[in-house]
Amino acid sequence: MLEPVRCTVCGVVGRAEGWEDNLRESGRCVACGATNRQRQLAHVAVAVTAVRLGLHAWSLRDVVQAAPDLDVYNTEASGPIHEVLVGLAGYRASEFIDPSLPAGAMVEGVEHQDLVQLGHGDARFDLVLSSDVLEHVPEPYEAHAHIRRVLRPGGHHVFTVPFHPTWLRDELRAERRPDGTVVHLRPPLYHHDPLRPEGALVYRIFAIEMLVRLAELGLHTHAYDLHEPDFGIIGRGSFVFDAIRVQPEVAGEPQGGS
Repeated sequence: MLEPVRCTVCGVVGRAEGWEDNLRESGRCVACGATNRQRQLAHVAVAVTAVRLGLHAWSLRDVVQAAPDLDVYNTEASGPIHEVLVGLAGYRASEFIDPSLPAGAMVEGVEHQDLVQLGHGDARFDLVLSSDVLEHVPEPYEAHAHIRRVLRPGGHHVFTVPFHPTWLRDELRAERRPDGTVVHLRPPLYHHDPLRPEGALVYRIFAIEMLVRLAELGLHTHAYDLHEPDFGIIGRGSFVFDAIRVQPEVAGEPQGGS
């Protein structure tokens, strides 16, 4: 199926194997292990970075080689995308490990960050990547505000989330009260999480409301519904979003660390 595939993560032309009914999470590159979803994210990240910097690039590995001074923050500290980007001098990666930890704490070599209390300094990064992360954040638009803050003007947040393009309002599935308890508004839904055997709770499924709220935060967002078989990108609902930090500054923008 789909041979040959040019992987947008590692750049190798080869096979994508292990296709399953869940196309989005299967079809792993035989060279780096990137799935369909990871190639989707990489495809848009490479495109926007190449345009902004005037690069000729087809994969994240091309970007690393052509722009080694690029400052990138990845909200995942493992996997094929991480393994390629770790070659950048200005690369940072983190996981949400424990809410009791301060921003930037290191646990077994992995940095802890909470996206709603992001510890990175203002205008720190050219590119931020998050792949199916924000649906697990109880206050995702607070997280978006912090991500905007750490982006340089014109910088990009390339991300994926569960998204219904025909719905106007986000579907709120659970919410967290001020005392920390979680109230389920729909039957609990969990996604696989390598750090948590029970999985990660889904708080929200996003809709058109997301694009409006991001605009209000000062993020101009493009939505891409991808179908690129030559790159091993197939299947319905292959949405990737590119949120660009624009001016003027938003009043009340959250403050970060150094």
